Amino acid sequence: MIRMVQVNKQSVAFCKYTIAGLLWLALLFRSIIPVYIVFIIMFISAFTGVHRAPLVKLFDWTIAKKIGINEEYINMHSMRFAHIVGCVFSALSIITYYFCPVLVPAILTTVLAILQTIAAFGYCSAQKLYECVICNSNCCRFGKKIRSIKKNAR
Repeated sequence: MIRMVQVNKQSVAFCKYTIAGLLWLALLFRSIIPVYIVFIIMFISAFTGVHRAPLVKLFDWTIAKKIGINEEYINMHSMRFAHIVGCVFSALSIITYYFCPVLVPAILTTVLAILQTIAAFGYCSAQKLYECVICNSNCCRFGKKIRSIKKNAR
């Protein structure tokens, strides 16, 4: 399913880098608070859509007014999927923080931080994975592997 929305390219990059930074700060300072912030941002973004995401709007209302705007079209459903994946990972990290040994939430937060950093640098993200498997476009290596498994299963 495809529904394209127009967003500021720098706003989306700002959002990805901020989320990755918050997750690395959580690991660096061994604090769950940045993971809560990531969960809230991802949760709101999943329901409102990428064009109304909190960090995207924050950038648009502040920094984007001072610099040039470079618009791009993004599949809203693929970004919603990416935000839901981030929301689930951060929720799991928060839940395990209270109920599991210290190593488990640290591992989950590290995995999420690595995935978000990879996405921030434009490599294989949950957004690209969705677009590859569901929309048959914009594939990364991992997405191509999943799509070939999906074809072989038929």
